[in-house]
Amino acid sequence: MSVSKLGLLEGLLYSLGDEGIERNQLCELLEITPSQLKDMAAEYERETLQIIFYGNKCILTAKPIMHEYLEKLMIENMNTKLSQAALETLSIIAYNQPVTRSDIEVIRGVNSDASVKTLIAKGVVESKHNDQSRSQLLYTTDYFLNVFGLTSLDDLPKSTNEENEQEEMDLFFSSMNEKQNNEEQ
Repeated sequence: MSVSKLGLLEGLLYSLGDEGIERNQLCELLEITPSQLKDMAAEYERETLQIIFYGNKCILTAKPIMHEYLEKLMIENMNTKLSQAALETLSIIAYNQPVTRSDIEVIRGVNSDASVKTLIAKGVVESKHNDQSRSQLLYTTDYFLNVFGLTSLDDLPKSTNEENEQEEMDLFFSSMNEKQNNEEQ
């Protein structure tokens, strides 16, 4: 039985999950050009799934129609809901990444270790080693983007005043809080 290149693409991306695969490696595996890969991704047609590119990675992910259900599932699967402190910490990381725990503490004015640990455990934040210091740098993950229906950090809500980062964080925090409150009803 012969499988189409599109079928192979779908199977590979499904098997790799959120990790995805580098565009060049995928082209090499399937023996296609980057242009052919782009065309295949564009022609991939499923009711709830799509093939997208995050930077240089190719990922099979849910279409926007699924985001509401994924958010509900994520919130239902959390042992505990994100606290206000965790939501504030997440918004600080999302808008200011990369940041260190001490950067977050300066912005919030309180110790944020527990919030950071919770966010890492939930998979929406990751820490990476920084060669210039002993601090770990904190970033949001592709999972964060996927769960909240964003294709990049550029899609985060912005205030009308571009220079006011605090307004942007407050806007993000209020939208996160609203989603959690809707889930409780």
